[in-house]
Amino acid sequence: MYASLRRNAAALMVGMLLGAIACSKSAEPLKIAQVDLTHEVDEHNEPRSARETFAPTSTIYASIAVEGTGPGILTATWTDPSGQVIADQKQDFTNAKPTRYEFHIPPAKGEHPLGRYHVTIALNGGKEAGATKHREFEIRVTQ
Repeated sequence: MYASLRRNAAALMVGMLLGAIACSKSAEPLKIAQVDLTHEVDEHNEPRSARETFAPTSTIYASIAVEGTGPGILTATWTDPSGQVIADQKQDFTNAKPTRYEFHIPPAKGEHPLGRYHVTIALNGGKEAGATKHREFEIRVTQ
């Protein structure tokens, strides 16, 4: 009788363990899936229309799609045509599902100077493969 109880208890424990393993969702590592530049984002930080050219009076948004789960830190470093850093931004987050985050720069003194700019987006210091994305954009007079 005790042998039968032990077998049933062991079978029950194995079943529970297998069930727990099957039901547990392993954490997927965080990664930057996409970076879009735009002049406007919606309430979910989705870009209204991705672009690479902006008017001098535009606020430029970087909309960053992050996949995976867990805590992370995003940074954005914006540089002007001369290579000078014009903004360093940081955002702490915890992802439970794929999510978009945004950074933006308004025009300094009413207008951005004309030329080619860069933004570098890094996830958790940018040390992992694919954890840094670079985008180039241009400020020019549009008609």
